[in-house]
Amino acid sequence: MNEKIFVAPSLKTEQYSDTDLSIQIAPDGLVFFAGISSTGECKAFAMYPVHPDLNEESWMDELEKILAGNMWLKGNWKSVRVLWITNKWLAVPSAYFRPEEARNFLIYHELFREFDEVHYYSIREPETTFVFPVPGAVSQLLRNVFPSFRYFPSWAPVSLHFDAAKPQGLCVLLHYGFADYYVHSGKGISNFSRFNWQEPSDILFFLAKISRDFSLDLVSGNLIMCGYPGLAKAADTEALLREYFPSLNAGMPALQMDPAIKTQFHSLEIPVQLMNLQLCE
Repeated sequence: MNEKIFVAPSLKTEQYSDTDLSIQIAPDGLVFFAGISSTGECKAFAMYPVHPDLNEESWMDELEKILAGNMWLKGNWKSVRVLWITNKWLAVPSAYFRPEEARNFLIYHELFREFDEVHYYSIREPETTFVFPVPGAVSQLLRNVFPSFRYFPSWAPVSLHFDAAKPQGLCVLLHYGFADYYVHSGKGISNFSRFNWQEPSDILFFLAKISRDFSLDLVSGNLIMCGYPGLAKAADTEALLREYFPSLNAGMPALQMDPAIKTQFHSLEIPVQLMNLQLCE
């Protein structure tokens, strides 16, 4: 996977006070999306692959090079949001969550390492708080470029439109090596979890299992799947899934993007979740 970079000429001369920046940090690379939320206009899109099998020190070196090597990132952004792609998170009923206890939750489940930072993200329906660790060294690299930013976990639900005429829906957020998913009841999120995968057939297996466990009609019902940049054999993956689940929705987000960007990606490679991150608050 090669670097893919688009930066609107106006970003080089304008202040960024009307532009939101979203950053996806994952084991297999970084993705930047800058857009004006009020108009949906894409001002920048950049993807930098990193080999996922690097050791932590080498991966951090790559992260530092990418952040330091893009001068256009340094500006007075309206907001900066960071989508931290990780399968290390805990779901705690909000009624029992206390910020001062967040670290203890992670320690108890052996998800906390020395020098980690503890972050959390809450949703209203169901009332749940997601607790997740981020290496302190990652935050320090980000602070070298951005005065302030907010983390979101890989699970952060995108604002997608389920067909109201159908009682339930499923949204699957594919990441490198794992996937988060949530069941939507029509009124709100009713269930959520994650699964690991390596081959498209693994995804097919888990879709069938989720469909059975929650009595979902995914053949003719609401099935939304968001992929990620660099998804191997994206077209073949979609073709296999559509063979069994023809209602699969892997469409483009409603954003004004340069046609040159759209032509570089299959629909399952478009980071819909990242592009809609400002709607997760």
